[in-house]
Amino acid sequence: MTTVVAAPIQADSDQSAQGSTRWPGLLLFTVLTALYCAVGTVLVLRYNIFEPDAPNRVANAGFAIYARDPHLSAIGFVWNPLPSMVDIPFVALSHWWPALKYYGIAGVIQSSLFMAGAALMVRGIALDRGLPTAWRWVAVGAVALHPMIILYGGSGLSEAAEMFCLVWAVRHLMRWCDSERVGDLAWAGIALGCGYLTRYEVVPAAAGAALLVGVVTWHRSRGSDRLQSTVLNLGIIGFPIAVTILIWAVTGWIINGELFATFSSQYGNSSQVAQRLAHVGRGDPGSGWLVVSARLFGMQPLTGIAVATAVLVAVFRRQVSTVVPVAVLGATLTFAAVAQHLSMTFGWFRFYLLAIPMVVCIAVACWTSARPGAARSTADRRSTQAAAVLLTASVVVAIPVTTPLIVNEDIAYGQLESSFISLVDPVGHPPEKQSARRRLISERQLAAWLDAKKLPDGAVLMDTFLAWGVWLSSDHPKQFVITSDYDFSAALNRPWDMGIRYIVATNPRLNIPDAINRRYPDLWSTGAGIGRLIYSADGVTSDEMFRVYEVIGKPVDPVSTPGAPRPVSAVEPVKPPR
Repeated sequence: MTTVVAAPIQADSDQSAQGSTRWPGLLLFTVLTALYCAVGTVLVLRYNIFEPDAPNRVANAGFAIYARDPHLSAIGFVWNPLPSMVDIPFVALSHWWPALKYYGIAGVIQSSLFMAGAALMVRGIALDRGLPTAWRWVAVGAVALHPMIILYGGSGLSEAAEMFCLVWAVRHLMRWCDSERVGDLAWAGIALGCGYLTRYEVVPAAAGAALLVGVVTWHRSRGSDRLQSTVLNLGIIGFPIAVTILIWAVTGWIINGELFATFSSQYGNSSQVAQRLAHVGRGDPGSGWLVVSARLFGMQPLTGIAVATAVLVAVFRRQVSTVVPVAVLGATLTFAAVAQHLSMTFGWFRFYLLAIPMVVCIAVACWTSARPGAARSTADRRSTQAAAVLLTASVVVAIPVTTPLIVNEDIAYGQLESSFISLVDPVGHPPEKQSARRRLISERQLAAWLDAKKLPDGAVLMDTFLAWGVWLSSDHPKQFVITSDYDFSAALNRPWDMGIRYIVATNPRLNIPDAINRRYPDLWSTGAGIGRLIYSADGVTSDEMFRVYEVIGKPVDPVSTPGAPRPVSAVEPVKPPR
């Protein structure tokens, strides 16, 4: 197979290019970080608009340093750890700015840094391909200034970290396709390994990258070295993520008793999706292929055109690097679409966010820079023209199409997007009547109520699966015995002997029953013979969400008293969810 090198990639030129572009790149990173952080901070502090998963990850980071038993594994094993680990140093600064913890601004900073890094990686790909300065800025702007990128750059979620790692992998895999340098292949593998620590959806991307590397290596190799070269290259790109998966799974099994908690845990994604499907019926009405296609098209209407362009350029110019974004980013997008169709996930609009950098990376990959003194062929000119059209359309077509859809409840299905209708139409959708605008208000009120009691450490028993917002909003987090504490099981089984004065219960009818509801099935309705109801609060809707019971003592003999709590041996063992 003949390899077409679209741009000169040499060590000397790399060093000189790095020297001349380092400061503009640093300035770009700083400006974009500030932009995303400012948008996210304003939405949270001024309008109380955020996605609950974002401050939840900040709470996980807080458990690791501010709980009664601070330890790193308190960040949990249901979600991948990297975003929460990056949150930790910012949460530690909350003594100086409490909003970092109370309002989850630490997460806003985390996602802003990663999203700015993803835009910087797009710029790096454009530099590698030799794009002129003006077109390079168009490519960066098509990604960095896309409204959904700005929105989720400041969201505090893990999509920004995932995007950074995958675009990082795309950059080095494209370089390897053009130069076959082993170092680039290794960096692509490292990027995928880091990506697994952000989201499990990186696994399809790694599979796509491995398939591409295997096919390219096999086709380029000759004779008896073909099999050996293919196996070695597959090992180089696959080793980092394989080791990461193994270490994370074994660590979770040792500490939590589960290899893959997000799938097997009572608190995991699979359990939550199953609980939702139990309410909506046999299948999710929003999981049809028409809905899936509409959401993908709404996020980036040029997706199909870009993929077709990448394949055509790869076939006719024998330039395999153009399909790298399809193999990596496209694999994760395909998984998101199939998983939504099969009702395996919630199908949020943000799951298609990777379509935005994929289209731009394809356009940049198709750009052909002429070598000094060399004439450009007709194929080169047409490829570059196609790239220019794609980049231009990504700005003048894709952004105008996506922007109004953010407030379209049928397309932009997500907990964050649902809040914006009250900003656009405050008369027709009053903010005070929008459940999305009332998130964490009850939790903050409950935390203030408990803080006012000046309780000693370890006086309040609480499962943080649904009540994490109470812990996050408290000025005295050590008053809680939470799920990640070493003595949580003991306190749960014998609160009357462990100094527990209050138990925070969550409504088992509104979500998956937590450890407290499973240990005391009648606690929510009757107090289970161990508590007296003294506080009640609604959630984001008018449904009652929280009840606080004052512990009144040891329950009576369960054998002689009907309705008393079951003995410890008769209930499911309690495992920390996070």
